[in-house]
Amino acid sequence: MERIISQKIKRATGKDVWRENLRLAIFAADKVRSTLGPKGAYKLVAYNRGPEQVVKVTKDAIAILDELAIQYPPAVIVSEAAKLQREEAGDGVTGFVVFLSALLKKADELLTMGIHANTIIHGYHLATEKALEILESQAATSNSQNNDVLDIVDCQRNLLTPHIRSMIRQAFPLAFSNGKFDRENIRFLKKKGGNLQDSSLINGVVIKKEKAHPNMPDTIRNLRIAVTSGRLGINRLEIKMGGQGPAHIHLDIKTPQQIREYRETEYRLKVQPIKKLTQLNVNVLLCEQPLDALQKEKLFVQGIFALESVDKKDTQAVSKATGAKIVGNLNELSEEDIGFAEELATGKIELEKTVTIEGCKGATFMLRGTTPQTMDELEIAVKNSFVVLKLMGDDGRVLPGGGAVDAHIAQELKGYAREFASREQIIIEAYANALMDIPRCLAENYGLNPTDTILELKKRHADGFCNCGVDEQSYRDMVCQEPFKIKRSAIRRAYEVSMLMLRIDELLISKEIPKFHKQ
Repeated sequence: MERIISQKIKRATGKDVWRENLRLAIFAADKVRSTLGPKGAYKLVAYNRGPEQVVKVTKDAIAILDELAIQYPPAVIVSEAAKLQREEAGDGVTGFVVFLSALLKKADELLTMGIHANTIIHGYHLATEKALEILESQAATSNSQNNDVLDIVDCQRNLLTPHIRSMIRQAFPLAFSNGKFDRENIRFLKKKGGNLQDSSLINGVVIKKEKAHPNMPDTIRNLRIAVTSGRLGINRLEIKMGGQGPAHIHLDIKTPQQIREYRETEYRLKVQPIKKLTQLNVNVLLCEQPLDALQKEKLFVQGIFALESVDKKDTQAVSKATGAKIVGNLNELSEEDIGFAEELATGKIELEKTVTIEGCKGATFMLRGTTPQTMDELEIAVKNSFVVLKLMGDDGRVLPGGGAVDAHIAQELKGYAREFASREQIIIEAYANALMDIPRCLAENYGLNPTDTILELKKRHADGFCNCGVDEQSYRDMVCQEPFKIKRSAIRRAYEVSMLMLRIDELLISKEIPKFHKQ
């Protein structure tokens, strides 16, 4: 059987695979351990993008895991799961990764004790179901304002200043399209220089493009907008090689009269869509395809402001913000396809010319900062804020932070484990000990003695103080401000990823696959 598999394939089976996958996943997760909490450390990440070396200073777990995933396949699973956690919950990524790491460490210890992987999975399943049940009972309805909830996202980094939080609350209603939450409605631009307080919110869409004709006006009011994905007039001919089939157009010109008729027809086809725009009183056109010199001149003469070769993402953003429908052929444009906005203005961001469409349903954050890393972190924090506010709108329940909820669940699970007389008791206790890794990690990052802090935390919870968590001074009763859905998502996802790791019993890696870095 071994001869069937190529010698260029690295193969491992059974317990070797479990241990190798767990070891690599734990290694990846431990790299973000020190970033947890308000006092978490930053990481310096460097990689090559072609001849350019890119350097990042970040405490974002996903940015760190992305680098590790290039080399280690099990780390890819952890990285992708972390991205799903952020997409679904907006926060709790580092806590999820720390808890996952602890679960995998305990699973490795249980495998060493001779407990089968399927038995560990069953025990983890029982513990997860009980943990979610305890989580439901501890959740409380929030009475705080939205800016208190955003403290979880900011994590004492002072990125979300009162000014930026005010902009987030102002832009939040604009993140919904037809009653559905869509983060793509909120766009971001970055401008170097200044400080965080200089960041601003534009009630509209900003496009990094220059107007199609230099004499077109710099400002327009009462916009009627048309958006097209096709060319105006004649589409580009499809080039075919010999023998690939007949051409769609065949020209057979024999007289000067035919040349003149051809040019007249070509001119008519080019200007016909512009006449359609004039009939519908359109004064702004966004075209995903290039315009020729004749069309630009005609658009200018007719008083239509035009942008050519507009990116698909930009046209979609304008479509959502203004209500304009993207049409393939302008000859089929109707009144229902027209979008509306209050004002258009041209400008410049550093060396790039821009066009801003204001007075519509779109929102664009203009982020300022002294370093690119600061602006990148601010963008992530603002994006996460919208998801957290969405979760709080769907379910207003909150939980205490600082590892308080983890310590409470761990205490309850140890009592629950005694209901079992078989190996499940050991596994559920291991799961409870894994939960305590989050407050232990917080204590380490605060510079406290983790052993003393955890012992005192357990004592406080045993005395009935279930909201007691870790902070800078050791421990205290925490304010309930962590959204319930974030914690529930992290616990469930950590179980699912650990279960996936334990179910893999064979590893096949091709030695021929080259490893490329980011392009």
